[in-house]
Amino acid sequence: MIKNMKKLLFTLLIIAVFAPTNLVQAQLSKSGTTAAEFLRIPVGARASAMSAYTATVNDASAMVLNPAGLADITTGQIQVEVTDWYLDINHSYLGAALPTKNGAVGVHVLAMNYGEFEETTAEAQGLTGRTFNAYSVSFGVSYAQYLIPQFTIGGTAKVVYEQIAKSTASTVAFDVGTIYDTPFYGVRFGVSVTNIGSKLQMTGNDLIIRSDPDEAGEGNYEPDANLTTDQFDLPLMLKVGLAWDAIDRDGVKATIAIDGNNPSNNTQSLSIGGEVSLLNDKVFLRGGVPYIGQKDAIETFNGGIGVKYTLASDVGLAFNYTYHGYNYLGDINKLSVQIFF
Repeated sequence: MIKNMKKLLFTLLIIAVFAPTNLVQAQLSKSGTTAAEFLRIPVGARASAMSAYTATVNDASAMVLNPAGLADITTGQIQVEVTDWYLDINHSYLGAALPTKNGAVGVHVLAMNYGEFEETTAEAQGLTGRTFNAYSVSFGVSYAQYLIPQFTIGGTAKVVYEQIAKSTASTVAFDVGTIYDTPFYGVRFGVSVTNIGSKLQMTGNDLIIRSDPDEAGEGNYEPDANLTTDQFDLPLMLKVGLAWDAIDRDGVKATIAIDGNNPSNNTQSLSIGGEVSLLNDKVFLRGGVPYIGQKDAIETFNGGIGVKYTLASDVGLAFNYTYHGYNYLGDINKLSVQIFF
């Protein structure tokens, strides 16, 4: 039994670790080549604190991380999360999910508000005295279910929308994922592909300018012209993950997780993390290191704590905090509240 388990763990580690990273050194980083980068910012205080979550996520944040994890919810759940990002930028998430007879369904809103900007134009040679806003948002619906007792599959369909002043871009995208509970107790294997969709292209009144087809002539017609912007892909991400409940006894559980990351806009990398659950899933300690080996990576270390308690027979609350370490721009604090009913 132990020999077979070692063989399985070794095989899964080869898939989750070495396969996604064997070309890291040969790749270009491709940073800055995709739109809707807000979709890559960590969601879920539990998942983002662990850094590696593909095979472990099991709450409302699964809708944007690995939809297959949604199948593991056993009660209704609302998750609210607000992150004070850099400057006056805010990143927020709202998700609601319900178990059904055959699986689970959920809806979510993920948004990033970039704040207010002072307008400058070439004509004014500087500030105009006007301001404008910019934000990004996605709305999604998810469904997940067990195909067999050991295997879950899930998917999310979402609309991605971005706006800068009076120019906008939108598209439809999809996330899909699976989680396999292996024959060996506590060992899970997960795969997710997120942000599958068409390109984003900005259009709007801000791109309409006056034109002069014949600058050498006088008194000729000067029609309006519409500037055309480039099209940019969504930040497609493939994740292959492995999780192992190394300890599960006497009210204490310790989980170790590792993800292989293959993004469309950067090099392949690894994320490693874990969680310790105490007092029968009432207190949680989490930590992890994301994107090890990724070129141009700015993340350093994540850590977090969580508490969960029951208010009544059918109602519970959970509070989670995550610290995100970043190079250059400083650190980020994330707060998350979950309501179970």
